[in-house]
Amino acid sequence: MRTNDKKKEDPIETIEPATTVFDDGKFFHIHTELPDVVEEKIKIDLDDHSTSVTIAASSADKQYLISITAPWEVRFSKKRFAEGVLELILEKK
Repeated sequence: MRTNDKKKEDPIETIEPATTVFDDGKFFHIHTELPDVVEEKIKIDLDDHSTSVTIAASSADKQYLISITAPWEVRFSKKRFAEGVLELILEKK
């Protein structure tokens, strides 16, 4: 009897990460938890004059994906990633 020694890889699980969004009047802040992710594996899609931000990231066994829509146009201001938390600061237009 012949057995197949090749293991089937489990599909990578896609998760919507825990995210906090707040407005301080001038800026729109997004804090997204991305545990076990290295900064090089984070992709942020934001076009100028856009109201939509998409964050995609991956670790060895998980993929994170979230899209956030702001009620006004925003543009990129600042990004920081430390201890598994991505902070985006977007200037309101």
